Amino acid sequence: MRIELIVRENSLARKVMFLRTENQTLRSLGVFLTLLAVLLQIGLLSGALWAWENQIRIRDLVRAEKFETSSEIESYAQRAGLSGEGYLYLRASFPEIVPAYEFDRYCSRNEPGIGVLGCYKPASNQIFLYDVTDDRLDSIEPVVAAHEMLHAVWFRMSDAEQASLRDPLEETFASLGPGHPLVPRIDEYEAMDPDSRIPELYAIIGTEVSAIPRVLEDHYAIYFDDRSKVADLAAEVYVVFETIQAELQLFSSQLDSRNAEIEGLRYTYEETAQRLTSEIELFNKKASTPGAFPSKSQFDTARAQLLAEQERLEELRLMLQDKIDQFNSLLSELETLNEEVSELNQGINIRLEAEEELQPSATDFKD
Repeated sequence: MRIELIVRENSLARKVMFLRTENQTLRSLGVFLTLLAVLLQIGLLSGALWAWENQIRIRDLVRAEKFETSSEIESYAQRAGLSGEGYLYLRASFPEIVPAYEFDRYCSRNEPGIGVLGCYKPASNQIFLYDVTDDRLDSIEPVVAAHEMLHAVWFRMSDAEQASLRDPLEETFASLGPGHPLVPRIDEYEAMDPDSRIPELYAIIGTEVSAIPRVLEDHYAIYFDDRSKVADLAAEVYVVFETIQAELQLFSSQLDSRNAEIEGLRYTYEETAQRLTSEIELFNKKASTPGAFPSKSQFDTARAQLLAEQERLEELRLMLQDKIDQFNSLLSELETLNEEVSELNQGINIRLEAEEELQPSATDFKD
């Protein structure tokens, strides 16, 4: 009996213990589910808050994912040394390469002498790129793409972020010196829109200036894995135009020198010819007058002197003609170079007014 009682008592104790354990488990599960619900609510709220604060970022991620990147755009990104972040902003701006005949529909500027190769439209969040077809300017396309990508980045920055970059940008620009080719470019941008100065400095310095302060280099490192690539490409473009500019200056100097030389020779030739003409007229008049020459030897001597002067005048004429031929040859080379400059200007979408076109020094000499 004791054994049975003990057994029954033990069985009951086990049941009681099981019920207690089950109740504790249910209570723990309830606490866990409650805590999980709270955490989920907090997570959803945090997620919603993050999504609200980062809606532009989310939009960019979605747009970049939707964009079908062409091989040309991908090549621009690689050649410019863009990072994944920079490539994201480029793709999120739906970059479109537009042929010359319709480029003005998207990016227009009526000022002569200014080439527009790209633009970023904040309203539509889109980049348009001029289709540069001149092989000599192949390096410029990735630079323009990276430039416009930085404009897209700039318009996404807060006022505080933009303000923090203003002084380093101005200091870097000032360090370039007044003779740097970027100075007139910035002046032109500012003349058209004073508010464009800092955004343009941001895009230009980031893509075209090699040596910049560490604070800017660290900033641009977000968007470039190797910023030296895009700066080197920009330098290649500068070399193309600097080389032609040097050739133009050389031709101009040579033509000025030849022109001065020709003017001097022409004056000497005309003076000599005029004097010789008078002497010949005098000789002929004297020769037709009986007794004007006391002897035949005097006549022959005077005639020989005039013939010698005629030969010297002819030598002077031939020398002058040779100088004119050399001048005209240089003039022809300059005209060819001007055509090349015109082609390059068209290649970078520059249209000059008639009076602004490069013209060679003129001369009125005829063959």
